Amino acid sequence: MIIESEPNGMLMVRYKFYFNQQFADPEDAWVLDYLQENGLQPRRELQEEYEGVSYKVLHFGQCYLARHVGSIGDLYKKGVEHSALANRILEILNESPDAAVQQALAPMEELPQFAAVLNLALQLYEHAEFEASDDQQQLAVAIDPDTVVQTFRMQHAE
Repeated sequence: MIIESEPNGMLMVRYKFYFNQQFADPEDAWVLDYLQENGLQPRRELQEEYEGVSYKVLHFGQCYLARHVGSIGDLYKKGVEHSALANRILEILNESPDAAVQQALAPMEELPQFAAVLNLALQLYEHAEFEASDDQQQLAVAIDPDTVVQTFRMQHAE
């Protein structure tokens, strides 16, 4: 999900939530569930295409979302952490000398491979530590590589 904010007259802000229709981010389902559970309806719902990717775009006003912005922000942050963790897990698996890991990874195409790794990130989230850089532009992820390899092997045991 991409969140965009823009001025909307009289010192107000319009929030736009972009949901990739080809490959969902981890937070997409959490944010959509949150909106539904809290009865939050977008002012507008559009379909837009950017660089060949289709997005569902939900528009909300600042006043309407005011007390929900923090909770939605937390869900978004957790999704970013899950994506960063998935990337770190993929690095660990690709660098692993374990033959069973390499054998399980080899036949997977890129998109299914990353979907499997995102699922693994959901399971291992509590084992990871996250640290943002001072400028908040980079997110470091620390997780025990042995835990990653063992969990992956258990899932792909024949």
